[in-house]
Amino acid sequence: MFFKKTVPFIFTLSVGVFSFFYYFMPHAFMQDLWDKASQWAIIIGGGAMFVGVISMVRAYYKRATNKSDPNRYFAVITIVCFLAMSLTGLITGIKPGGLFNDIFIGIMIPCEATMFSLLAFYIASAAFRSFRLKSFSAGLLLFSAIILMLAQIPTGENISPAIPWLKGWILDYPNVAAQRAILIGIAIGSVATALKIILGIDKSIYAGVGGK
Repeated sequence: MFFKKTVPFIFTLSVGVFSFFYYFMPHAFMQDLWDKASQWAIIIGGGAMFVGVISMVRAYYKRATNKSDPNRYFAVITIVCFLAMSLTGLITGIKPGGLFNDIFIGIMIPCEATMFSLLAFYIASAAFRSFRLKSFSAGLLLFSAIILMLAQIPTGENISPAIPWLKGWILDYPNVAAQRAILIGIAIGSVATALKIILGIDKSIYAGVGGK
């Protein structure tokens, strides 16, 4: 229990307090210590990536060998592709123009294009449902969408010179205000979550889901 909860809590608290004082004490000693800690973070991140790879292979291997899982073939494909790309990179290297780079570009770019093509239809479907005029807020959303779409094409300026100006006003004022409100909310939530973890209020990260 000591090594599962107390040691991670002390380490997290120490790193959190050090990071806090680093921004308020711009001293050469603190800067040197921060640089060394950053280098160690890179090393630990590499080790964590290796552990993550092992965990991924184990999880997908269990799914691939589970005959009752109807999606086990996807797990088999994932493991085969992972091993094939890893061996190709280790044998031929990852330099531009090599086999690894050609396979990566030849597979990833078509897959990404397919994914974003499908995503466009989902966005269009969601936009159609959101633009139904059921309330005043939905009316504002519909009006803003129409103005922005018309301003993107020459027809909008031909209809009225006010459409491009209205588009700029929507993007510069309501849009910026909403973005800043979202960013402020994210910042406050991040600070609250960080304080809960640093002070040990949220113990689920030390003992698993639910604190068990």
